[in-house]
This record gives sequence, C-alpha cells and structure tokens, in this order.
Amino acid sequence: MSDTQREALRQQALAEIDLLDTPPEREFDALAKLAQRMLGTGMSSITLVAPERQWFKARCGPLAAETQRAQAFCPIVFETEAPLIVADTTLDPRFATSLFVTRAPHIRYYAGVPVRVRRPDGDRVTVGTLCVLDEQPRAQTAADLDILTELACVAEALIEARTLAIRAAEVAEEHRMAVERLERERRQFKRAERMADMGSYRYDIEKRSLTWSDGVFAIHELPVGGAAPAGDVMDAFPEPDRTAFRAAVMRTLDTGEPFELEADLVTAKGNTRRVRCSCETELAKGKPAALIGLIQNITERHGLETRLRHQARTDDLTQLANRAEFHRVLDARLHEARAADGDVGVLLIDLDGFKGVNDALGHAAGDAVLRRVAERLRKAGYERYFPARLGGDEFAVVVPQDLGRADLDRMVRRLLHDLEIVMDGQGHIARVTGTIGIAWSSEASHDRDAVLRHADAALYVAKRTRKGTAQTYQPKPDPRQVA
Repeated sequence: MSDTQREALRQQALAEIDLLDTPPEREFDALAKLAQRMLGTGMSSITLVAPERQWFKARCGPLAAETQRAQAFCPIVFETEAPLIVADTTLDPRFATSLFVTRAPHIRYYAGVPVRVRRPDGDRVTVGTLCVLDEQPRAQTAADLDILTELACVAEALIEARTLAIRAAEVAEEHRMAVERLERERRQFKRAERMADMGSYRYDIEKRSLTWSDGVFAIHELPVGGAAPAGDVMDAFPEPDRTAFRAAVMRTLDTGEPFELEADLVTAKGNTRRVRCSCETELAKGKPAALIGLIQNITERHGLETRLRHQARTDDLTQLANRAEFHRVLDARLHEARAADGDVGVLLIDLDGFKGVNDALGHAAGDAVLRRVAERLRKAGYERYFPARLGGDEFAVVVPQDLGRADLDRMVRRLLHDLEIVMDGQGHIARVTGTIGIAWSSEASHDRDAVLRHADAALYVAKRTRKGTAQTYQPKPDPRQVA
C-alpha cells in the first residue's frame, strides 16, 4: 500500500471514530495528566492528526488547542506509525529550525507513541499519538516508551469504549425512534381499522392459536382486547357460507394460494353482518407457519349494492322484475333447458280495457290496476313462476321447466280469472281482463328473441279472436310436409 493510500486510510479511520473537534472529556484529560506526572515532563497531549493540522483531544502545559501539521512532532509518529523519542530537538536536523522549538512552547524533548484503532477487517490504523514534551532536553530511556505504550493502550481502550458507547446510544436512539414509529403506525392502523370497519387476524398453524386485532373483536361485537374465542370461529358463519369459508381455508393451506370471499357472519349478539374475508399463508423457512388476513364489515355497502341491484332489476310501480331482469332470467332458463333438453314456457299478458280505466277514472286508478295485477301474479299458487312487467300494461311470466303443458293449461285458466279486475269511482265502472299468448322454447330453438316473437304472435291471435282468452303459438305447417 502506498503512503498516499495509507494516509487516506488513517484519515478515514479518524473520521469514523468521530473524535476530532469534540468537547473535552474527563477520561482523556486524566490520561494526559497521568502521562505528564509519570514521566515528569512539563507538557503532554493526546493528539489527533488531520490532513492540515494537529488537534489536541487532551493537553497539559503551555500547548495551544491545535497547531499546523507542518514541522510538528506528532505527525512524524502518525505517518511512520512508530514511536519517536527526540532527546534534544536542537541537535536533531529535522526539528532544530521548527517553530515549535525556536518559539513557544520551546520544545527541547519529545517522546510519542501511536494511538491506533482496529478496523472491521482487523487492521490496526494510527489515528493520533500519546506524547510528552519538555522545555529541557532529556536522556533517551526505554522506560519512557514503555510507559507511553502502556498508556496508549489505555487511550485506545477509551476511544473504543467511547465509539461503542456512541454506537450504543445511536442504536438506542434508533430503537426508540423505531418503537415510536411502530406505535405511531399502530395508532394509525387502529384508526384505519375503525374508519374502514375492518380488522386483521393471525392463526398460528403449529400452536393452533388465533389472535385478533381490535377491529375483528368490534366486528364480532366482543369486548376489545380479550382473547379470541376458544371454540370454532367458523361457527360464526351460517351455512352455506361456513362450508365455503372452510373449503377456501383448506385450499389455501394445500396450495398456498390466497383467497377473498364475501360471507354472512353472526355476531356474539346475534346480529347478522356481511363481511369480506381475505386469507394468505405466512411462510417461515419456506413452510406455512400461519394464516393471516383481513375481515371487513361491508354490511352497509352490501345493503346499498343489494338495494341498487334491486332497483336496477325491479319495476318501481309494481315491484315486479323489469324488462331487463326478465330477459336475464329468461336467458338463464333457456340455457338450462338447452343443456337438459327441456322446455320452457313463456306467457305474454296484455291487459284489455286498461286505457278505459285511465280515461274514465284517471291515471291513479290505472296505476292501482297495475299494482293489483302484480299482487295477483305474486299470490299463492304462482310461487314457482317468474313474473315481470315489460312496460305499460304488458306483463310476462316464465314457466318452470318441469311444468307440463296440461298443468300450464290449468294455471292459465286460473290466471285469466285472476286478471279480471273491476274498478269503480266517480260514477264510472271499468272492467279489465287479460289476454295471454303462450310459447314454448323447444319450438324456438331455445332462442329468446324467437320464443318472444312466438308468444307475441300467439297474443295477437288471441286478441283478434276474443279478448280475455289465451292462445298457444302454433307453428305454421311446412308446405313441403303438406304436399
């Protein structure tokens, strides 16, 4: 290693101990005084050598707080990293003309040894000196260097202890700040839990122990801060959600894949809540150690979404399904029938005399008629049918797939009777009946548009023949088969 590289290493080590330009410290001052007394000199110092100056961490006698590095004694020890004794500086050509000799403090005797620190790689690097100085020359003795060397070991121990103490203080401060940060994050997390109405859980697989955050206790309506229930927490989920949740947990344990699901939960007070649950595995040494996840109370949001879906699918006046929902349900039933080689019946209902009610009794009476029709479509005996209001005075019904044509005929006769409604008021009487067109999906290749066209064609035939009756769609005969 070159002299330049070694100098850079010494300066780096000096910077790392962070001792340069620090306030006086009692231990270093006491060590400098001890060196002065033991060797009987007028001056002593613990010196740190910077690039352009030498600075005294501790000093005794008429020494300045710092001096220039040039022409000084300690930098020679610093650079050579070896002890130095000068019995009479005026006789040594290196120092005879030095300002430290020719001027105050008029140094005639110097003895100094390196003060080193150990680097992380084990290398011991000089960062300064421990020295004694005097205004009178002295004979060189090995005892002086022995004493200084032993005292330098004490100085090195002081520096190491100081460095360790500073590092320990830094670690303690970092720990304190980390604890404060964790506490702050914990408070923020608790606030976030409360605001989001959610909580976290952890199930230790080996210990079979469950821990909950405060938010989960709140969702279950249990006292916050207690232990998680000792029993099977799955019991809080009614069927079929309990089975779905248990299957999802087992799948996560088997495959490691996380899951999210929504389920109903019954609290400790017997209240039903809608929750969203997430779960994933926590690994330790590559193996599942725990199940962790979140539970959020989404009861209000779920209720709002349910109401919005209901509004989007429901006719506001009659509370029957609207046209869009009717088409959605019919498509699903047609798909099932196609897969099972079954048959789905569709009824289109048009009210006769409805315009007369509006004209004679007003639109309020007309609305009452529509609501009464809806009530009759929902009455006992029609539970398995799916009724809807398509718009105006037009209604439709999807017939169950397992209902035979003979059973449907009986149902239609009853429905025609139920659709006979008499309204009176303001001296007027108005009578409303219903005309029904019937079509079967098997005759329309289970196509929604085709089966509705067939039902509409049958309705038109019934209207033209006699209102208040029903007509089943009759396919036109194939001319080729007639021939």
